[in-house]
Amino acid sequence: MISSDVERINYLLKKANFETFFLRNFSKKSIKFCFDLLVKKDESIFNVKVFPNIDNLNPEVIRDIKILSHLLKSKPLLIGIKNRYQKLEDNTIYERKGLPFITVNTLEMILKDNSFPHILARRGGGVVFLNGSLMKKIREKHEITRKELSERLGVTKRTVSAYEQESMRPSEEMAMKILKILKNRDLFKKINIFEWNIKLNLVDKEISEVKELSEFEAHLQTIIDDIGLSYYWNKKGSIPFKLSLFSSINQIEKNNFYPLFSAITDEQNKINKVEFECLKMFNDIFNKTALYIIDNNIRIPLVIKNNDIHIVKIKKLEEVDNEEEFIELIQES
Repeated sequence: MISSDVERINYLLKKANFETFFLRNFSKKSIKFCFDLLVKKDESIFNVKVFPNIDNLNPEVIRDIKILSHLLKSKPLLIGIKNRYQKLEDNTIYERKGLPFITVNTLEMILKDNSFPHILARRGGGVVFLNGSLMKKIREKHEITRKELSERLGVTKRTVSAYEQESMRPSEEMAMKILKILKNRDLFKKINIFEWNIKLNLVDKEISEVKELSEFEAHLQTIIDDIGLSYYWNKKGSIPFKLSLFSSINQIEKNNFYPLFSAITDEQNKINKVEFECLKMFNDIFNKTALYIIDNNIRIPLVIKNNDIHIVKIKKLEEVDNEEEFIELIQES
């Protein structure tokens, strides 16, 4: 079900001249990432994820979607199939956990006709985005006072004023009453889902939180701390690489070098092909540096040597004293 939706989304986005990237073998594996598809158009990047039920969301996946969007300066494009009661309606944005969800049909209308939804459905009911200044202009054109409109709507004069100032949004039912009186569908303001503001309530300590590191990983973290880098571990989450590196959480784009996505392999493991493909995909999309940190005894396959992924052995990192030397090492590797 989800795989067919992803294929349809991929088709729609390609038709709209988006570049699309996804690993076809993800669906054959038990690994579940916080994106099904990554897409790019000009300088805009979106991570696409399909959810069968928007009222049954995995908190860790939602957290990783927000973190990935923050690190990549991308936007989540989230497709929902149903909520706990029924299939989602078209031409509506459903908000859950501070994130917007739409149907595939709604996405198609946006891409084909630039027709964005005007209804925002939250738990407890939907609201409609009105163009307050236009509402006031049309009301005055019809020579209807705020008091007269409030009486016809069955609300207070203060409520009508709040609608016109856009400090309050009417319910769907109330919006239809306003439309019936003022007779102008341009009153409905479209909600541009591509410009949705994602709020990430994470502090540096949470970003740098470390859980269940192996001996090799703990040694690597000590090296990273000594160099002076900030980092985010993702050992068991849904981001497809174990480690992200940057100067600080507030300076992600320093020297256009960060964020750095890194896979890690110690002496007991081989280079993971899925992780490597993920790194290559992110490197291709974002034109950023992708890194594979390995133990000293790991043999590097020739097929990997001939790619753009920077492979660094731990002994080389041990010789680095500061961030400038670190950048030089990565660029030369």
